[in-house]
Amino acid sequence: MVFEIGRWLAATCGHYVTEVIDVKRNHGRDFAVVRGGTHHFRLPAAWGYSHPAGVHPVGAWPYPWPRPEIRDELIDVTGELCTPRDVLARAVPIKRVRVGDLLVFAGTGAYGWDISHHDFLSHPHPDFVILPPK
Repeated sequence: MVFEIGRWLAATCGHYVTEVIDVKRNHGRDFAVVRGGTHHFRLPAAWGYSHPAGVHPVGAWPYPWPRPEIRDELIDVTGELCTPRDVLARAVPIKRVRVGDLLVFAGTGAYGWDISHHDFLSHPHPDFVILPPK
């Protein structure tokens, strides 16, 4: 068995949580576009894999128009950058994802923020929330 001890120790210490800012269908595929992307969490693009993600529903919708959503599909999760490499996950099975919901990527405590291109086109850095141990 081969594994990287640093990642093994640190990966579970972090989660990347980001807001869905758009959902769309293009060329027969469904997408969730998030506020953030590889400039916050570069690991999937750098290592060429799809990072598992889960939907955390957010109930509030402050607008008078219908809330865009995708149901019972496989979605690709892309960031807001102007590059086709800004992909965090592909073919994620979801029951429902809506604009305004949060996507949670677990296991990001190693090679998440540390290897990201932080100041890409002057996009803001993510907020960091550090929780004390239980």
